[in-house]
Amino acid sequence: MTKTAITKTWIAGLVTFAAGIVVALVGVFVMLVYGGTFTQVAGSSNYDFTPNLQAAFWFGVAVIIVGGLAAVVGGIVQLAAWIGALVNSYALPERTWFLIVLIGGLLSFAFAPLGFAAMVAYVAAAPDGAQFRAQPPAPGPTTLAPTS
Repeated sequence: MTKTAITKTWIAGLVTFAAGIVVALVGVFVMLVYGGTFTQVAGSSNYDFTPNLQAAFWFGVAVIIVGGLAAVVGGIVQLAAWIGALVNSYALPERTWFLIVLIGGLLSFAFAPLGFAAMVAYVAAAPDGAQFRAQPPAPGPTTLAPTS
């Protein structure tokens, strides 16, 4: 995978993930506004949400599910781009970019902005490792000797 393909894949995954989160939040908003009622708990400042199992509630649930699935797909696409960045940076003669992408990606499981920062740094400044990969040997002559 070239760095250009990795960059396009990562950005597509980022956009899909963000769009999925926005769609899921819209579903939550629809469900809370139109899908039930809030009643104050007696003697406190707390509220209970009582769902009204009508069309608006189920529409909100469906929108949340669609948004969540889009976010999951975006995350998987970003994971594929991260693996591509690892493979591409491993082909470089120096292993610095490989370590930056690897450590940043692993630390992102604990603190997500670190993985985001590592991928932004890779996209912005890392060289393309495709030119350093071993090229397959050129095919030999394709003419066959006649047999009789």
